[in-house]
Amino acid sequence: MSESRAETGGRPLRTGEVARRAGVSPDTIRLYERRGLLARPRRTEGGYRQYPAAAVERVRLVRRALALGFTLEELRVVLAARDSGQAPCRVVRTLAAEKLESVEARIDFLVALRDRIRRVLADWDERLAQTPPGRRAGLLQALAELVPDGSPSPLIPLPARGRLR
Repeated sequence: MSESRAETGGRPLRTGEVARRAGVSPDTIRLYERRGLLARPRRTEGGYRQYPAAAVERVRLVRRALALGFTLEELRVVLAARDSGQAPCRVVRTLAAEKLESVEARIDFLVALRDRIRRVLADWDERLAQTPPGRRAGLLQALAELVPDGSPSPLIPLPARGRLR
């Protein structure tokens, strides 16, 4: 649903109202302004920001793009190009394709991790079946044989490891 000046009674919106209508916090609105995703709004004599009604839809657009994996910086560049009259559609398409590539690589990593965990569990089941109750089966020590040194932790996101863009 698009916000129009008619829906706001023709009046500008304050930060909290834009935030409420867009489903974000006022801090998010201020962050988007600082990062160049929202144009700097006019201010009242008292210093209150006054956003046009279109700011609500702009924030919603940013939220949807973030949900697909776009970064704030990518969106800043794309939206600045669009605001200056350019058509950044091919850039947006390329960025989305890169997001898909990253997701597919993550899925491949997770499938390999799942398979590794299955192998470890199968090995541990065999060890436990051959171990008398109350005795150590050496499960943790077996990891040295089952998991190669330098294997990445699944708890550390891939981009932080430098494996993916």
